[in-house]
Amino acid sequence: MCHIILLLPLLALPVFVLLPWQEALLVYLGVTVLSGVLYRLMWGDIRRSPSTGIEGMIGGIGTVFQLERGRAKVFYHGEIWDAVTKEPIIMGEEVEIVGFDEMKLLVRRKV
Repeated sequence: MCHIILLLPLLALPVFVLLPWQEALLVYLGVTVLSGVLYRLMWGDIRRSPSTGIEGMIGGIGTVFQLERGRAKVFYHGEIWDAVTKEPIIMGEEVEIVGFDEMKLLVRRKV
């Protein structure tokens, strides 16, 4: 569908054959403005950061829920996740999610 929207100005060119020049120009300018508005809306959607799934969790702040034999569990938005960190953390500390390793969060101390 987005490819058709990108081609709208080209698909509207035959209007110059079908209509008188002044009317065709008005129709073509209307199609061009409409496609420009649609381009702008699509560009905004493409540039928006993800808000769901694993990609939406990066940068989020969780709380260390449990530390047990070198393993950490982090509470984030109502879920408990296994976590891996390169620095020592303590129970109850807030941590920032920086990535993922399979189903484990990669976290660091909140800055």
